[in-house]
Amino acid sequence: MANKFKGFTLVEMAVVLVIIGLLVSAGLGVGNAQMQMARITTTKQKEDAIKSALISFIARNNRLPCPAVAGLAPGAVGYGVEALIPGTCTNTFQDALPVTVVTGVLPWSSLGITDESASDGYYNRFTYQVKLSATNTNSQTIAGLNGIISTHLAAPAVLATSPASLGNQTNYCGSTAFNPCSAVAIIVSHGQNGFGAFSPRGIQVPTAGAGADELENIDNDSKFVIKEFSSSATNPFDDIVLPLTPPDLLSPLTTRGSMDDYRAALNKNFTAITSAIIAKAVDKRTGNSYPISIPIQTPIPTPIPSTSPTVGPFDTSLLSNATLIDPWGANITYQRYDINNPLNPALLVNNTTQMKVISSTTPSFIAFTLTSNGPDGVSGTSDDITSTIYVSQLMSVINNSVW
Repeated sequence: MANKFKGFTLVEMAVVLVIIGLLVSAGLGVGNAQMQMARITTTKQKEDAIKSALISFIARNNRLPCPAVAGLAPGAVGYGVEALIPGTCTNTFQDALPVTVVTGVLPWSSLGITDESASDGYYNRFTYQVKLSATNTNSQTIAGLNGIISTHLAAPAVLATSPASLGNQTNYCGSTAFNPCSAVAIIVSHGQNGFGAFSPRGIQVPTAGAGADELENIDNDSKFVIKEFSSSATNPFDDIVLPLTPPDLLSPLTTRGSMDDYRAALNKNFTAITSAIIAKAVDKRTGNSYPISIPIQTPIPTPIPSTSPTVGPFDTSLLSNATLIDPWGANITYQRYDINNPLNPALLVNNTTQMKVISSTTPSFIAFTLTSNGPDGVSGTSDDITSTIYVSQLMSVINNSVW
């Protein structure tokens, strides 16, 4: 009797196997995509947590940390700790002279976060670069934190030269002298391919196969490429980059009142200096009737040439050094006006004495000004900040002290 049951033919089995293969491939593709997205999400979440840790470090230390030295194996001295000597950051990667930025791996131990938190979703260390001078600020200068790190659409990275000529820089919003949108620190995950990243064992991933854009992010200069993912064979890109501007790091502290912003910090210094100058004037006053003559001591240690206006750093005998500098570490300057000349109240004093008698009774005349050259440190530019003291303010203090 013939067998009524027939098996699959070879053709049918082949078709079934092809279908199964397609289903498995599709499933693996979906799974890989989901895993990749999870790793990207994890990396970004870790970068946000690192940002919070840097803010907390600033709150404790009034500066940013140096990078940790890359290439150290677990157990080595300095593993995970910021490099020695803030302002120098010994043994970190440095850009060309004059050194403006230093690069290494994230100093997780100094930040108070875990070892695991210092590695991205691909188990490589985050690269951390910081403006060198930002590692050496203090309570007087942290409010003036400014950046120097630029971001670009592609390599070669071309800096902006003016609003009309932006090159390929993406974080330009200032003048050629000072760009307030520059980053002061940057955190980089080198993505799935990991080109140039350091492993937790201190071994650097080879860069063979990296394209120009990813090479820009591992050359230790202050220029970085930020763009969308690319699977290009000649110029792949999967870096995940987080630039941090001064407002990114300081605004959370100034908003909650745990730190002054640069305006408040400078205003406190202006107020203290003004009070000291007026107090000196009252102390040295002559006469006991109104109008009164008040010698104002020029706070410059040595007499100035007759051809120069009274502009310069303060004599530290008047106030502490900390009060006499602006948030960018430069001396606040004093400019005294000749208010005895009613024809030209804005005429600068040009003499060799360190005392000037104020006898004018015209309230609108300028007595003196205090000036910070601002973030760019250049006198006479648009970011200069000046406090003007008028005769009316002196008269008020004098009247209260005399009568």
